[in-house]
Amino acid sequence: MSKKIAVIGECMIELSEKNGAVNRGFGGDTLNTSVYIARQTDASALSVHYVTALGTDAFSQQMLDSWQQENVNTDLIQRMADRLPGLYYIETDDTGERTFYYWRNEAAARAGHFRLSLSERHQSRHSQPGQPRQAVHAAA
Repeated sequence: MSKKIAVIGECMIELSEKNGAVNRGFGGDTLNTSVYIARQTDASALSVHYVTALGTDAFSQQMLDSWQQENVNTDLIQRMADRLPGLYYIETDDTGERTFYYWRNEAAARAGHFRLSLSERHQSRHSQPGQPRQAVHAAA
């Protein structure tokens, strides 16, 4: 039986500018943690789950596809038709100093009913009576 770990947080669309070019990616500390754990472990020994909420838009689907390619389990991700992922922009000056700008107040992962239902989603899918739960890393 493989062990499980759930990493809980928010992944956002990342726009970064350097030398006048803007690049798009996906980022966030909790996502990076889940990807790095999945890359360093055997999937048959440890199943890495990412727990968040996303929209049903193309960006959200691209996020899911890329996480699945990294062997990150996405079955605990809630999809919300009326929400989008958060967005942040990184501006880098000539000295390499970075400034971050965020647009995330209406992001799916920040929706109130997602936070309230997270405990129920986890228990209904992964709790087994009499067995201890694995460690969970929660984001603020």
